Amino acid sequence: VDYHVFDVEKIYLYDVDSRRRSWVNWYGSLADSDNILFNAKELEQEETHPTANYVEEYSFVRKRTQLEINPETKEETVVGSVYGQTTVKRTNEKQNPTIEVKRIITKREYNAACKTRDQSRHVVKQKRISFLWNMQSFTVHMYEEPVKDLCILHAQVEVPDDEDKGGSGDVGVGKRCGLMNSVDLPPFLEIERPLNDTKKDKSQYGAFNISLKRT
Repeated sequence: VDYHVFDVEKIYLYDVDSRRRSWVNWYGSLADSDNILFNAKELEQEETHPTANYVEEYSFVRKRTQLEINPETKEETVVGSVYGQTTVKRTNEKQNPTIEVKRIITKREYNAACKTRDQSRHVVKQKRISFLWNMQSFTVHMYEEPVKDLCILHAQVEVPDDEDKGGSGDVGVGKRCGLMNSVDLPPFLEIERPLNDTKKDKSQYGAFNISLKRT
């Protein structure tokens, strides 16, 4: 099976509330008029449309570095890095409980965002292995920091219309176990159990909760 290996670094940002104060802080530090205008519009929209239904909101930036591994020496060579920013909103709505907004950012934006990182949280580091199996996309997430004994498999598959009108989904933390019936798991992987959309599993296996520093 052909596969790709990545180093992933995920940094949660400080004080991302419904008005995105920290977004403005780190975008504004770039002196980028387009970004500042964009966020001013976002703030206006927030004032016009109250976010009372949002029960939780957070944002993080991610650096994903592709690695090339020598099969004989096992030496790793960096191919290149890409950067992204994700904002997650959890709502009380049953049909759409989680809203994610993702966008590609530059290295400069990433470095600026890191200056506003949430100091109450660890930087999450993972090694990821991505591959295709029977027309399905799999990614193995192996945690390296702040925990090292956790490995989670994410599967992206086509979902029957009667199960999910969205047409596709990721099987992992926050997804229904029923989707596991749609996954043809590779025989060379040993899976302990599917993750449930429960508070217990999210707390134990979700990166957002894993990142929290324990006092």
